[in-house]
Amino acid sequence: MARNVLIVEDEIINAMALAEAIPLWGYNVVGMVTSGEDAIGFAESLKPDVVLMDISIHGAIDGLGAAREIIGRLGIPVVFMTGYDDEDTVMAAKALQPVAFLVKPLDPTLLQEILQGI
Repeated sequence: MARNVLIVEDEIINAMALAEAIPLWGYNVVGMVTSGEDAIGFAESLKPDVVLMDISIHGAIDGLGAAREIIGRLGIPVVFMTGYDDEDTVMAAKALQPVAFLVKPLDPTLLQEILQGI
């Protein structure tokens, strides 16, 4: 059975590229959202197998806050994708115990391997 993936990315071109690639790897993209609030709502209703989460996104809740809810309350694994790899961001993200922390630009082969391991 194919795994369901929710993409949380505020840069539409990046979200579209992921949405094109992921099905080629045998996964279903169940949604694409741009805000933390929408990420939590979609995760609650769609129950994806994994969430690909940008840290810097639209809305009052950033990717870290959304991931805290999604991991902590819903138990859905998160893969962080970010352009920010400063120590504070990395430490805050890793404290949430994500599946992975990927720095943009993303390596598609590495992302595919991570998804296969979930």
